This record gives sequence, structure tokens and C-alpha cells, in this order.
Amino acid sequence: MLPFELTDSARKRIDEIGKATMTFRVWGDNPPGHLAIEVFFEDMRSPQTDYREFKDGKIIAYIPTNHYDFISGVTVNFSEWNEEYESNYKSNMTFSHRGFECLPHQVETSEIRLSWFEVNDVIKKIFSINFDPPYSFHKIAAASNYLRVKKEGEEELHEVLFSFGELEEAIREVLN
Repeated sequence: MLPFELTDSARKRIDEIGKATMTFRVWGDNPPGHLAIEVFFEDMRSPQTDYREFKDGKIIAYIPTNHYDFISGVTVNFSEWNEEYESNYKSNMTFSHRGFECLPHQVETSEIRLSWFEVNDVIKKIFSINFDPPYSFHKIAAASNYLRVKKEGEEELHEVLFSFGELEEAIREVLN
């Protein structure tokens, strides 16, 4: 049994293509406070993150262990995709992957923490989507540096955890 739901359109699309490998990632909360979860339609596991693996029929899914309780119960939808989209598809430039996306997920998010690697990955994606290089590179570096300085002296940086509030603060600070 999978710890997430599929809409009818997502189930139909998986049946059409024959199999699915999905990797989930928490990346923030949206304005109404729902958890924003990204679902890659491929194996996008990172060596810096531990995952739980789920198999059910045609589906293999990887969910980060540290966010499993928050992701559990999310609904995956398929909106649309055609082969001509494939030539322009860049996973780092969208939150919809090959037509699959997670619907906003209403769970308590105040306890969610992101690792140094996770928070930098989110920062990189947000600025890469919204700004052209080299401007985006400067914004990415500034936001990461803001968090680094904020946590200076607490622990080894790779062991520090960040809240969504801290992530949003770093992004806001750089945009001002």
C-alpha cells in the first residue's frame, strides 16, 4: 500500500506508460499554509538524504525519511503532458514533473525542518526559476550566506536544521 493517493488522471497516466518511479520532496508551504510537496517522476534521490521505499504494482516511490509523516496522505495529480514538452523539460525549472504534481497538502508544518542540503536545494530552485543567470547565482549565494551567518557557531553546518520561517526570511532578505 502506498502512503499517498493518486487522482484518477494520475492512475490512468501511469497505466498508459506502464510504470512509475516517483521521488518526493518537501520544499515549503504555500500562502494558505498548505504543505508544498514536489513529486519527481523519476529517481531523484540524493545521497545526502535517507529515503523510505514503497512498491505497489507499477509504482516505486521514494519518500525522505525525515519528512515521511508530513508527506503521508498527499494526493498526486496528473494534469497533462505530451512528447513535445520533453525536449524543453528541465526538472530544476518547474514544480510539475512530466505532468505530475502534488496537490496542496493540509498538515501542520511548524515542526518541519530542512537540512543544510535541503534548504540550499530549495533556494537554488526558487531563484533559478525566477531569475536569469548570473543574477540568480548571486541571489542563491546571498540567501545561503544569510543562513550560514545566522547559524554561525551553533554546530557543524551540515548538522543544522532550518524551519520554513528561516528559509522564507533568507529569501525575503535577499529580495529586499
